[in-house]
Amino acid sequence: MATQSRAGVDGFADVYAAHHAEALRIAYLLCGDPHRAEDAVAEAFVKVYRRWSKGGIAQPRAYLRRAVVNEVNSRFRRLAVERREAAKRSGDDRGARGDDEQVVDADAMFSALQRLPERQRTAIVLRYYADLTEQDTAAAMDISVGTVKSSVSRGLARMRALLGEEAV
Repeated sequence: MATQSRAGVDGFADVYAAHHAEALRIAYLLCGDPHRAEDAVAEAFVKVYRRWSKGGIAQPRAYLRRAVVNEVNSRFRRLAVERREAAKRSGDDRGARGDDEQVVDADAMFSALQRLPERQRTAIVLRYYADLTEQDTAAAMDISVGTVKSSVSRGLARMRALLGEEAV
């Protein structure tokens, strides 16, 4: 029994070593904050390990990717609610600054990406950063391929509107 348990830990250590960096990059692109990304990835790995220790996972990379996306999106929703509540309490209604003064560079692109709805942002990150196929993106997001296509299309259109036509 101890040998079986040790093999499970060693196997998971291999999964961690192989996929931690990718998970961290995806989380960072989704949330925009390196510390929040690290926290989300750590929590995702804890949740994946709990499942792993109960009998393994057939496709650990895909399962981990889904866990990271879920964790980041969950944290993003909580943060958005907290910010809205804080803004209501403070009476701050200044809104966001205009896009016309932004210089189109990596920071502006990242900022535009963060302003997309959760599904569009996730679809774009998985398709273009993680370089997943539409089918793999659909599986990772637990949506249909058609929904991936429309989410990517709408997300890119929104980014074009935010950044200017030449930018995307």
